[in-house]
Amino acid sequence: MPLYDFEGKKPVIGKDSFVHPQAVLIGEVVIGKNCYIGAGAVLRGDYGKIIVENGSNIQDNATLHAEPGTEAVVSENALIGHAAIVHGPCNIGQNSVIGMGSVVNTGCQIGPESLLAAGSVLPPNKTVPSRKIAMGNPARIVKDLDENMLNYNKAAVKIYQDLAERYLKGLKLIKE
Repeated sequence: MPLYDFEGKKPVIGKDSFVHPQAVLIGEVVIGKNCYIGAGAVLRGDYGKIIVENGSNIQDNATLHAEPGTEAVVSENALIGHAAIVHGPCNIGQNSVIGMGSVVNTGCQIGPESLLAAGSVLPPNKTVPSRKIAMGNPARIVKDLDENMLNYNKAAVKIYQDLAERYLKGLKLIKE
């Protein structure tokens, strides 16, 4: 996997985390334990710091970046969907989901156990409170996240935690 030192700052990857060989980690990037980083994901810690806490997953082709001197934080057991863009400073709360192709802009806060629906754009400096669903462009709060959806989101995160373990044991390049 391409890991790049940038001006003395190096990515750190926690125990039992899987980073796909085609993902790119640059500079000040900290990946916790039991995380999954998918193919084509780019975590650019050149200006600001990228933190992915334990059990979280960054799916294929997602991009994470932060402004100078700030942090983009993905809290524990969060899911960043395929091709999402997360730009810090921002905080993605514990057990939250950022849907496929959605955008989290600078200064945003996603509360714990919340969902930003696929294809949504959260404008700069907006907050999605805990256990809410936001959707649209611009994203607006549309309803509460119920127990069924919360359980579904937790199951999705667990699938990627298990997938990280499976990939560590079973991914093999068959032809270059």
